[in-house]
Amino acid sequence: MEPHISGVPGLLRRLGWRGVRHLRTRLLFLALSLPALLGSPGCRPEPPADGITVILESPPDSLDDRFALTANGQRLAALMTPGLLAFDDASQPVPVLAESFREVSPTLMEFTLRPGLTFHDGTALTAEDVKATFDGLRDAKVRSPRAERFAVLERVEVVDARTVRFHLKRPYAPLLAELSVGILPAERTGADGVVAQGEHPVGAGPFRFESHPDEEHLTLVPFEGWYAGAPALPRLRFRVVRDETTRVLELLKGRADLAVNVVSPAVLPVLEREPHLRVLSRPGTGFAYVGLNLREGPLADVRVRRALCHLVDVGPVVEHKLHGRARPSAGLLPRANWAWAESAGCEYSPEEAARLLDEAGYPDPDGPGGRPRLTLSLKTSTDRLRRAVGLVLKEQLARGGVEVEVRALEFGTFFEDVRRGRFELFTLKWASVMEPDLLRGAFDSANVPGPENNWGGFNRGGLKDATLDALLEEASRAPREERKALYAEAQRRLDALMPILPLWHEDSVAVVSTRLEGFEPSAHGLLTPLARARLATGSRERAP
Repeated sequence: MEPHISGVPGLLRRLGWRGVRHLRTRLLFLALSLPALLGSPGCRPEPPADGITVILESPPDSLDDRFALTANGQRLAALMTPGLLAFDDASQPVPVLAESFREVSPTLMEFTLRPGLTFHDGTALTAEDVKATFDGLRDAKVRSPRAERFAVLERVEVVDARTVRFHLKRPYAPLLAELSVGILPAERTGADGVVAQGEHPVGAGPFRFESHPDEEHLTLVPFEGWYAGAPALPRLRFRVVRDETTRVLELLKGRADLAVNVVSPAVLPVLEREPHLRVLSRPGTGFAYVGLNLREGPLADVRVRRALCHLVDVGPVVEHKLHGRARPSAGLLPRANWAWAESAGCEYSPEEAARLLDEAGYPDPDGPGGRPRLTLSLKTSTDRLRRAVGLVLKEQLARGGVEVEVRALEFGTFFEDVRRGRFELFTLKWASVMEPDLLRGAFDSANVPGPENNWGGFNRGGLKDATLDALLEEASRAPREERKALYAEAQRRLDALMPILPLWHEDSVAVVSTRLEGFEPSAHGLLTPLARARLATGSRERAP
């Protein structure tokens, strides 16, 4: 049988020197050449521990859905504590814990729970738990960063054990998106249950909590009482591997079975050639952008912001850094979203950028190649792709006379700086874009992070514009047929204000071992497809 890896010469023949350059990491090349990692001819991937091992690039900020602001926190919470509903790949609502739901009136929504639901601890899940969950979310003592999203909720009514009604103060079209939050046992919904839920989550999802010894390891096991039947996978082991080189090595050595959206596109061709790995891809809703601090300094001037946008050439980055696994974008909403509308955005135009910078008071001091017009700092995470994108942006902006210092930080530190407004520029990605009301979350004046919302606001650049606020507020109240036109107008306003530099919508890409069958990547990068996956017949296992 052909050996799995046959040393450096064989690896180079498979990669080619161009491939090595594209990986932009001699570390990976050197690591793969070490005999200790390669083994001898004929070696095979090491059999993993029982169940499936999933690699994450950063730890969840919380396992409690009420407090999770990062994608990993929300995705892991969805496995343990799902909500009444979720959203499919077309961003349409689908029942989960609810059997059905209906709009009784513009200010009244009714949900009927599935029969026989139970929590992981064996207790029944009833309408009382649903009411307690949403009452707790709005309790100031709980201090959930999601609390302000439920300001429109007047009260939650328990009709009977399986029926619950949500009474609104006014019509609120995005209500369904907010009602996807995880349902908890009533005794855990108050302030006195926050610690217990964060340390040992209890929900009614397809997988239940087993252990979380440190921030880098989490183990879940199937829940026999899951309404759709217990998942076939015997155990899910999540491991945080911050360094991409190590993530790739873990996949190559067979020590990991799944990695969703955590491997740079340049590495994927190498992984595709491995017989024990598959690369599955589909158009995604993840939105990459450059955040701008509008509170003070040069970026408070819209002319400077528009100039930066005219200096960023997205096409070559998508082609060479993302290997075509993304779609250039002019705004937050993906083309597949029902509220998407054509947007002017800003085209690549160094000439227009120069004119705007001159007008804003940042003339070229000594001609091309000399001293910069202005200097800015850009923060990003240590993820290889994000660092590489930051360096490309630095190069592109430098051509227009804007010097950029790129600072790569560990994700937790980086994300905290973003939340607290400690940045000039940053690169980040919305993990998924489903409900168009996300525009209000991201740009409404009331959603600037601060102590009043526990630093959970999504308007991290600090945009304040009364005209846009009014548009997005009206869209949140209007019937769906009117919302589309209002969001198109809001996008035109965003084009004028340029509070962020839109980059692209990335494909959702999963690297899957042949041990894992039945897993199909979600357009939103979710992990919930694991509830329908299974171990391949004959997969070898060993005790942990």
